[in-house]
Amino acid sequence: MLRYAITRRFVITLGICACVTLVPTRATAQLGQLFVEALDASGQPILGLTAEDMVVSVDDEQVPVESAVFANGPMKIALLVDHGNQLNDVNGTNALRAGLNAFLDTLPPQHEIGLFSIARSINRRVDFTGDRDELREGVGLIFAESGAPVILLDGLQETLERRFDEEDTSWPVFVLVLTDNAEGSGNWNDDEYSELLYTLVGRGVTVHTVVLMTRGGSNATNTALNISEFTGGLYLNINAVTGFENSLTDLATRMGEHFDQVSNRYRVVFDWPPDTQVSLGIASEPGAAVSLFPDRRMPQ
Repeated sequence: MLRYAITRRFVITLGICACVTLVPTRATAQLGQLFVEALDASGQPILGLTAEDMVVSVDDEQVPVESAVFANGPMKIALLVDHGNQLNDVNGTNALRAGLNAFLDTLPPQHEIGLFSIARSINRRVDFTGDRDELREGVGLIFAESGAPVILLDGLQETLERRFDEEDTSWPVFVLVLTDNAEGSGNWNDDEYSELLYTLVGRGVTVHTVVLMTRGGSNATNTALNISEFTGGLYLNINAVTGFENSLTDLATRMGEHFDQVSNRYRVVFDWPPDTQVSLGIASEPGAAVSLFPDRRMPQ
């Protein structure tokens, strides 16, 4: 975290690798993003700032600011659940349900959740809702399936494309509840995988993972680890099905607390050619303080 006192306008120079996440969106240009916390002299968030209030320079030349949005919308959480081979082998259905219900009970009520199963195929069990009773009913209909691989990458991509609106002001979050099952998605090459990663970051998505290890890992769990790290999420692994309840309770608690910490930040998106130095300035009132963050990464 970088903190600076500002008077009327102060320019902050940032190191590229440490402070900004690049988001490729087209062949000829890239977008950078920063999360900006602006507090007045009394420590309260400064509201009403727009893209016009953000001054971004690349190699000392001002560049367009695409958007500056006060990112205080609630989380919109896609809960993707693997109920395939490995869960069946360890008789883990009841423990998985207990963990999912603990997550629903613990997460603060303002956040919407959608429930999706991703073993063998991608199925929406409950659309995004704040109704925890409806979600618990959906959890009660999840059973372990024999011979069903996890559809991880396809599940992430399809859910993002079909269930999340780019204009939505909510914070998009995925929670992957996995076993070390085999990945059953279609063939993905390196370019397609890289594009998915940058699309997730570019849309402000955070991906958390809780995984049951029954055989030491798999291609799916390695992929989930990489995605969680790349998007600033948590990766938690357990060695017995009884660990689902504690791990998902802990995750929901930390997600709620973290939301309270980051919900007063502006998400600033700007044109950023690669391999250049970035400066950011904000027009603000005297005595204000500004903190800059590369993302909404949760402390590990």
